[in-house]
Amino acid sequence: MGKKAFSLIELVLIVALLAILFSIAIPRMGWDTMGKVQGETAAKQFSDYLKLAKLLAITNASTNGSGYKVVCTVDFSSYRIVNADTSADVKGPIYMPNGVVCTGDTEFQFTPLGELTAGSGTLTLQFTKEGDTTTVTVTQIGRITITG
Repeated sequence: MGKKAFSLIELVLIVALLAILFSIAIPRMGWDTMGKVQGETAAKQFSDYLKLAKLLAITNASTNGSGYKVVCTVDFSSYRIVNADTSADVKGPIYMPNGVVCTGDTEFQFTPLGELTAGSGTLTLQFTKEGDTTTVTVTQIGRITITG
């Protein structure tokens, strides 16, 4: 009759081989999604800054008629909140994570009513990393959305 069971040495070798394969495969699967997570996180943080600028514009309406704005640097390496009345920095700068590329509008100014300044239309900023893009959109009435 033939052998019907595995020996202890065979089982140990199989488990060791599987452990080696999983130690290679699992980190590679995780790195593939890292780009998307970093782009989404950067977009979420930017959206939070937009919401803060809008809130500041509304709550300080009695003393600041120009509102507040989020301003990106020309190369999109960072952004900050600025008092539109005094041009003073209020918060920031916040720097973009390595490898996240941004394109779109560089200035988002909110009036004391929480709307974008007249003539702004809809403003967007795209955050891209490793082919995954997340877009932050602000409508004329001040609605902030994240898609992607």
